[in-house]
Amino acid sequence: MTTPVNPEKRAYRSPRRREGAENTRVSILRAATTTFESRGWAGTTMRVVSEVAGVSLQSVEAIFGTKAALLRATVDFAIRGDADATPVVQREAVARMEATATAAEMLDLHAAHLRAINARSARVAWAVEQAATHDASVGELWSQMNDNRAFGVAWAATTLLDKPDHRRGLERREVEAAFWVALDWGTYRTLTEQARLSADQYEEWLRWYYRSTLLDATKN
Repeated sequence: MTTPVNPEKRAYRSPRRREGAENTRVSILRAATTTFESRGWAGTTMRVVSEVAGVSLQSVEAIFGTKAALLRATVDFAIRGDADATPVVQREAVARMEATATAAEMLDLHAAHLRAINARSARVAWAVEQAATHDASVGELWSQMNDNRAFGVAWAATTLLDKPDHRRGLERREVEAAFWVALDWGTYRTLTEQARLSADQYEEWLRWYYRSTLLDATKN
């Protein structure tokens, strides 16, 4: 005779399994982030990531399949800051920038937003860029990352130009050029690795850069 399954017990255990699986995924993504940052694409293997994460190689392969898929997931994790699949453009930080009354407020929030994203993702982006010419799937990822960055530049320019206190006479191409510099991962790496700015100092530099290039000096 088959022993009946207790539905309450099943309902209780299922969330725990999901939580455990999610914790494993996040551990792997954190390990992949540090490994891709330090070893680059060529020096990173699924086995090394599994060892850093403290999980089995089989777990890494079961969840992500290939190193290219793991790198793609790592980029998303680094940019978003968590394993939530909600795109950055749909998150609260973006809504807050859109809702500000002035360009000065929007740019202060944007500087903090970029500081957080670039601190997490600039060195992972370097690994992708280095591998893009050697692996077709990584090349596609790099192309998509640049398309996403172009969207971010266009969004920031539109949002800024809708505010009342941006610098008079600004042309859209000037605004977009300024945001291309700000959104570039290379800018973050240069300022933190070569100029040796801290993350806080990088954010302050961005605020100064925005005030100098995009705001009306008579009002800010």
